[in-house]
Amino acid sequence: MLDIKKIIDKTLNLKLLYVEDNKDARESTFDVFEIFFKDIDVAINGEDGLQKCINKKYDLIITDITMPKENGTQMIKKIRELSIDVPILVFSAHNEIKYMRSIENININYYLPKPLSLDQLLEALDRVV
Repeated sequence: MLDIKKIIDKTLNLKLLYVEDNKDARESTFDVFEIFFKDIDVAINGEDGLQKCINKKYDLIITDITMPKENGTQMIKKIRELSIDVPILVFSAHNEIKYMRSIENININYYLPKPLSLDQLLEALDRVV
């Protein structure tokens, strides 16, 4: 069993970029992230997320894949092209082969299916931090 307090101790002072286009999902998940992180920036699509990454150094990025303007896969590829070596967790409601193939070669650290379970989030945070 993972120790939530130990995970919070590791994550609390990290800078998180959270990229999610769905307002309801963004707001409910943000409430959970506030337990673990003091410094959270939110982006509403991949284009916005990439711009934030260019302007600020993050310790962790958590992103959706399917978004308007620029999807998560495109954003992650561009972040990696900039030589930004930051841990990236991907959330997605899609688990079909075509979506899995789109993220398999872009150097992500963890994949989490939606809807998010707290146990899965804790495991992912424990592994990447």
